[in-house]
Amino acid sequence: MEIQALTSGAVEQLTNATAKSDGKVTFVPADEIDKTFKSDSIDLISSALSSRILSFSDEWFAEASNLTHPKPPVRKFGVFTFAGAWYDGWETRRHNPGEFDWVVIKLGVASGKVKGIEVDTFGFSGNQAPEVGVQGCFVTDEAKGNEVGKEDFAGWETILDKQECGPSQRHGWLLPESARTKAYTH
Repeated sequence: MEIQALTSGAVEQLTNATAKSDGKVTFVPADEIDKTFKSDSIDLISSALSSRILSFSDEWFAEASNLTHPKPPVRKFGVFTFAGAWYDGWETRRHNPGEFDWVVIKLGVASGKVKGIEVDTFGFSGNQAPEVGVQGCFVTDEAKGNEVGKEDFAGWETILDKQECGPSQRHGWLLPESARTKAYTH
């Protein structure tokens, strides 16, 4: 009996081939996120690129603007803000009246194509989002742009279907080639 061993390069080729051929989202392990995205991608929601939060459902414990910080999150044990323990993340109330929490972010570039999504739940253990989904839109009309931040805006399309999130870790998803051709502003 012969057993084949796969090198990390072979695994990457198989992963990329799968993402290209079957049109499905590919989970990217935490230790592969930088290798997958950093060499040919930018963080479209980075505040360093002038992205901004337009609206959100809630930010009771920690501000939504923390999502746009370009540096890795920091957890300061024993340090408290006016809202509770210090977290470099977006934390909402646990018992919101809505079905889910949401935030609208104007990208920091005129428009961008999305290769993949990273969500970091660092520091959130038991209070992390159990799942995440990402929607986007392309809006250049200023009048329509004012509507994007409203809760009832109907121009969203799904970029990433709901994906499970675990506590205190990085999560990454590589979009299939067919999904990377569309540009978004929000």
